[in-house]
Amino acid sequence: MSSIHSRITNKRGFYEGGKWSRANRDFYNATSPFEYTAILDRDTMRARARWLHENNPIMANIDKAILNNVVGKGIGLQSKTGNKKIDDAIEKRFKHFIDNCDITGRTNFFDMQMLVLESRMVDGEIFIKKVLTKDGLKLQLIEADALYSHTNNTGMTIDDNGAVTSYHFSKNNTSNVNGIPNTAKPVEVPADQIINYFRIERPTQYRGISEYKQAILDIKNFSAYQSATVQSARANAEIAYTVESERDSGTFGHTTVDQDEIQEINGLMVYYLKPGEKISKHNNNGAGANYGEFITNTVRMIATARNISYELAFRDYSQVNFASSRASLIQDNKRFDYEQSHLTSYFLNNVFREWLTIEVEQGRIPINIKKWNSNKDQFIMPRWSYPKREWVDPVKTVVAIEKEIALNLTTISDECAAAGKDFEEILITKQKEKELLKKYGLQQEEVKIA
Repeated sequence: MSSIHSRITNKRGFYEGGKWSRANRDFYNATSPFEYTAILDRDTMRARARWLHENNPIMANIDKAILNNVVGKGIGLQSKTGNKKIDDAIEKRFKHFIDNCDITGRTNFFDMQMLVLESRMVDGEIFIKKVLTKDGLKLQLIEADALYSHTNNTGMTIDDNGAVTSYHFSKNNTSNVNGIPNTAKPVEVPADQIINYFRIERPTQYRGISEYKQAILDIKNFSAYQSATVQSARANAEIAYTVESERDSGTFGHTTVDQDEIQEINGLMVYYLKPGEKISKHNNNGAGANYGEFITNTVRMIATARNISYELAFRDYSQVNFASSRASLIQDNKRFDYEQSHLTSYFLNNVFREWLTIEVEQGRIPINIKKWNSNKDQFIMPRWSYPKREWVDPVKTVVAIEKEIALNLTTISDECAAAGKDFEEILITKQKEKELLKKYGLQQEEVKIA
């Protein structure tokens, strides 16, 4: 079928969404498999997202809000093998790993969690190389720019089953130097040494896309409008006063100056017009009465593109009550739950499994090698403690949780985990408190909720 006939047929197609016309010409490149389409814009969107992250406070605030709620001060480890001696040894050694995990020695594991998640949101992806050293496992963070994609456009070796077998990185961890493509022979790293952390959205997707993608143009246009409005208002406020004179007092720089002439008013220069000249003051109402509404609607659109609430994005709770704020917080918490689950599944658990394997093989954890080799999974039982969730109204929330527990709709352990705590540790601490109170002849009052 000829191209002309194809275009004519498509214009008369059954599906409105599949027709070609001037109105939908922006879809001109939406004709290829995902990676072939994404590869054209991935680097550009990553660079623009970085610019917005550094220059736009709304985007930076959204990122920080997500990071503070998902990672906070750091996601900690609790080992749950059921053997106290082994659990204590694992947690003690992991504390050492937290402070010594970075092969460059520049950051700890908690800060690394922040960097990994933030890089995924802004850049779309980040690579974490697992390095075996005499001190155990070390991690090296590699930015997406380092992937050497000049040869096959992916920077990866992929087998017939679609699995990645190796990654190719530039030697200096960048794909270009001073804007010039790096043509040095890349370094090939086996896939089992690399964590390519990104959020997959398509079955054929092998690399990440900046999560700013749906908001890049909107936030850039918003920033430009905001800047132009402020500059216009400022220019309007700084317009100088003018005084008309019936005589020729000359122009700027005239040598004859009348001592009675007013030279400035409120720090602004006064310019005397020649006879017959007139000037009009520019009356700029760029902001207008709808400026506030425009800002609100734009921020709502940006927040929607980033899948969080307007209140969290803009820190504006002036238009909500308890019920609506709680409903908004519930949806935000679902986003945070997903992010914690994703970070745990694709980063934390991967790192912990590799770390524990090396620790056992190097003899630092008291686990019998034969038992380890026969069933590793019985020892790889991490529970991750997440940041504490704050409540809008603690009293109402506690009452609601108490009723849900009574109706067997949830458990104390689950609610403690949701609050970033471990139920067993709470019980151990409470037992120690009771012993201390008894030792000093004191009694703890029971708290009852009406």
